[in-house]
Amino acid sequence: MNQFNIRSHRSQTGTKISHARQTTIDIQHSTKNLIVGAGLAGCLLAWRLEQAGQSVTLIGSTQLPNASAVAAGVINPVTGRWMTKTWNFDSLQPQAEATYRELERQFNIQCYHPIPLIRYCQNSIDAKRMGKRMRNPRYADVLGPPIPTGEGPDAILDTHGSFHINQAAYVDLPLLLTTLRQHFAVTGAFRDETFIHAALKREPTGWAYRDVEADKVIFCEGVGMRDNPWFNDLPLTPAKGETLTVECPTLELPRAIYHHRKWILPYGDHSFRIGATFSNHDPSPEPTQAGAQELLESVRSFITAEHTLTIRQHLAGLRPTTKDSRPLIGEHPTERGLHVFNGLGAKGASLAPELTRQFLAHLLEGEPLDPEIDIARCLEPTT
Repeated sequence: MNQFNIRSHRSQTGTKISHARQTTIDIQHSTKNLIVGAGLAGCLLAWRLEQAGQSVTLIGSTQLPNASAVAAGVINPVTGRWMTKTWNFDSLQPQAEATYRELERQFNIQCYHPIPLIRYCQNSIDAKRMGKRMRNPRYADVLGPPIPTGEGPDAILDTHGSFHINQAAYVDLPLLLTTLRQHFAVTGAFRDETFIHAALKREPTGWAYRDVEADKVIFCEGVGMRDNPWFNDLPLTPAKGETLTVECPTLELPRAIYHHRKWILPYGDHSFRIGATFSNHDPSPEPTQAGAQELLESVRSFITAEHTLTIRQHLAGLRPTTKDSRPLIGEHPTERGLHVFNGLGAKGASLAPELTRQFLAHLLEGEPLDPEIDIARCLEPTT
């Protein structure tokens, strides 16, 4: 695996960062935790720390661009051009469902929606690949029977057949984030403000941010990590994603997610979510006409011509992706008490619950992180 370098530079405390890695972890039952970033990663982590009896302060501005707030929250076990099973899905899915169901019970909300997912083959190569996947025992739990050409909804143009993907779902992330932020706001633990890195100072007993004292500072900033002076050398790449909510009174689709180059999700009231684009060349979080056109053209290519789509909402966000498609989790190599929990990319809804569990086991019990997610893989080895 390629090694990425965290460049030696001086942090705001004036301490030069070396490449030695600290591995000692203090286990404290009264640890004060400052979490920076109130997206899905930060909110779930704050909630789990609260459950563990830890002190939590959560800081993040709801006015700044946030990928979680605009994401559709789709959990899809088989993705990409090559129809590959999502990394670690067999452990991710049970933890995701259990976590979201627990949140639903505690806060009396409905945020987790299991839903059928149907993927359409684009050509004969897709059809052959689908057949190969179905013969692979690793895919037995996520792939259902093939659907012959023409047996799907009349409104969808189907030339090469389709197949069922099992264990799919979508998470209502706006509802979940609003619920958790409000929960922490009631106790004064959530501060809806922009975090100023220069105001974070090293103290003899830990860290101080204005009037907040913390033993551990955990950065869950998404693409905002590019402005973080302690972790901005980690290999994180913003990937822009755009989605549309459209209305079509004549379009009737049974409840499912339909994936045909892009996906369309019917909400049941003649409104539909369409997504998503993927671009690492546009660093702006703003929706674009090109993005809207790409989504509309994709859907119009497989929806019969008599249906007219009217755009009701156009959203865009910057996903925090990594070169090796693995998260960035761990403690700073020299600045003790500074941690990062980031890089969940386009699969945050499925990744966040299980990674939060693993990270808490690391923080509170000293369990080692999986080398695939540990930022140690991005550090130059010492000589």
